[in-house]
Amino acid sequence: MMRWHRLCAIIAGVLLLYLVITGTGIQLADMRALVTHASDTDPDKLMMRQHIYGTPNFAVVSAPDYTAAPFPEGFDFPAAILKAAELGRAAAPDADLRLVEVRTANGKFEGHVQMGAQHLLFDLGTGGALAPELLPRGDPPRDFHSTRSTFKYLHRFNYLGQIGTTLNALGGIAFSILIFTGLTQYFRLYKARVTKVGRRSLLWNAGDWWRNFHRWTALFASILIIWLTVSGFALSLDNVGAFVSNISQGGPPAGPSPFDGDFSSPLKDAELTPMTGSTLLAFQRKMPGIAVKVLRLRYFAGYPQGVVVAADPDTTQLVFNAATGAQMSMTEKGYPKVPFPAGWEWHQRLKQIHRGDIAGMPGRWLDTLGALALLYLSISGVLMYYQLWSRRKRAGRVALIWK
Repeated sequence: MMRWHRLCAIIAGVLLLYLVITGTGIQLADMRALVTHASDTDPDKLMMRQHIYGTPNFAVVSAPDYTAAPFPEGFDFPAAILKAAELGRAAAPDADLRLVEVRTANGKFEGHVQMGAQHLLFDLGTGGALAPELLPRGDPPRDFHSTRSTFKYLHRFNYLGQIGTTLNALGGIAFSILIFTGLTQYFRLYKARVTKVGRRSLLWNAGDWWRNFHRWTALFASILIIWLTVSGFALSLDNVGAFVSNISQGGPPAGPSPFDGDFSSPLKDAELTPMTGSTLLAFQRKMPGIAVKVLRLRYFAGYPQGVVVAADPDTTQLVFNAATGAQMSMTEKGYPKVPFPAGWEWHQRLKQIHRGDIAGMPGRWLDTLGALALLYLSISGVLMYYQLWSRRKRAGRVALIWK
């Protein structure tokens, strides 16, 4: 078993060390932003939130929403929605209304409308048009740079194109082999100690400090390491699946991009008030007592939708079917097909599991400890192997792999 452990480490050692260093870099960039309570415009914080509420054409939350004040209790949403629609139709009378939204920003109530392909913003208090630069921007663009995005670019081998994602999957296989062989070897040694000399302590000294601490770290951090490995492997398989899907179809599908294409349909004035009412009722049932920061009405892929950005601590986005009141996910029948086999919803969930934030800050801390443990095991494993090989070389045994 130890032979296979060393063989896997030698063959995949550089790849594994690379993945550990870049992955730890991502996690430390995130923790820096979280622990220091970085502003909502901090580049790393913006990238942490990228895509968590859907593709760019689906997500509504933008950076200013995280610090914006909610609408006051008793605010007349139906009247505000109708006024925003009226201002949009007056500004672009020949275009279809495809989106209408009210939000709070800069101490005022704003109306955001899409008329045909044009987006317009109005001050609902004065009815005046606002500068296009003030329009909500949503997620950072794909070329946005931060410490986190740099490490992520390296971690996923994006510089090698789509084929680079397969290296993550190979790394996941190698990590799995090392975990299995390492734990198996540990329990074999432990069983031998119990059987032969009656020593039941889980920790023992056998060799130098590097060897002892390597064994102890592997034992106590094994659950965290398995968590990181399994979730990372599943995420890499989903990325590989996306690559295979594009190859099998001869490239991305024709038509509007599922990421940023326009899948809207025209809204009628008579629909706005009923859609507003059903959306707010569904939201109040889902999150009673929570105020609203943003309310958007739209058609997306044929579904009448009401989107609410809630004034809870996470500034959560919720999407409801404005006809039935049912909550909708980021993956529904009839949505534009994304290449990930797991769908957009579960692809993002796998990311949350892998980085730990599905369990909040405790999960983030545990994930960070797991990453640091992996980093130590990688470095100590290389040093231990070199020490053992150097001693064998002095005795004339130069084979790189031995039992």
